[in-house]
Amino acid sequence: MNTKKIDEILKQVKSNPGALFGLLYPYVLFIILAIGLYYLGNIGNVAQQNIPPLISDVPEVADLTIQQPRSIPPVDVNLISISTSELIEKGKVIYQSTCAVCHGAEGAGAGPGSVGLNPTPRNFLIHEGWINGESISGMYTTLQEGTPNSSMIAYDFLLPEEKFGLIHYIRKIFITDPPVDTESELEALDNIYNLSAGVEIPGQIPTEFAAQFIRDENFAKIEKVNSAYEQILLNDFDHSAKLLNDVTSNLQLAFSALANSDNWRGNKDALVTFLTSNINQNGFNGRIFNLNEDEWSLLYNYLNNIL
Repeated sequence: MNTKKIDEILKQVKSNPGALFGLLYPYVLFIILAIGLYYLGNIGNVAQQNIPPLISDVPEVADLTIQQPRSIPPVDVNLISISTSELIEKGKVIYQSTCAVCHGAEGAGAGPGSVGLNPTPRNFLIHEGWINGESISGMYTTLQEGTPNSSMIAYDFLLPEEKFGLIHYIRKIFITDPPVDTESELEALDNIYNLSAGVEIPGQIPTEFAAQFIRDENFAKIEKVNSAYEQILLNDFDHSAKLLNDVTSNLQLAFSALANSDNWRGNKDALVTFLTSNINQNGFNGRIFNLNEDEWSLLYNYLNNIL
């Protein structure tokens, strides 16, 4: 393009700025089209994350914790829902030792343990934002179950009387004009947590401990069964061993059934009853019905010796 042509274009742009867009439009369109084609050709790579998500191949399963068996005594909900000086004093002790570290001595949710907690601990001085409400039944639910997605754990280890005492203390000292529970609300609370009936909570141990306990408990029986089975293999020429082999369809199952019960050990008749009442499920077969008195005696004495 010569100098004269360029001067003419510049004059046109100065006199009509919109002409510049007309001149550049083909180039802009070409660039947009090129970018679009590049995006379509690499759409898989664009959508793909460069850093793969961290997904564990093995799900984390928390084992049971050790807990002693407990008996939760029954309470009269209608009676214990009435505030008394004794309950308030009991609740004061629990609050100061357990709750004040987060909720603060003044109940405003600004205790030393509240630093960094999100959400912050409940401010008992305000009425807004209560998850289960300020009623006795609502506060009992919070203490029993905790509050999800917060640092408020379940205080289900407290006895019902202790929880009621703590509730009465908080409602008396920190909450102005707390709501009064209706009879139906207290009845529902009683039904949900079996307060008037009491609860027996069994103890629990970690699964691994339980498995080890079962192994230890059955070790002697397993050793006895293995020893008896080895004797049969080594003495299959013995008349008693041959008799036992003849009346069993599964020798190891038979030994296991006998090792796990002492009902047959009393006498020969007890053995007859034990074997014939559970035939085919205890490793023996129908040939035991053909045994005579001498064979039953022989079998009984033999089993007593090896088991």
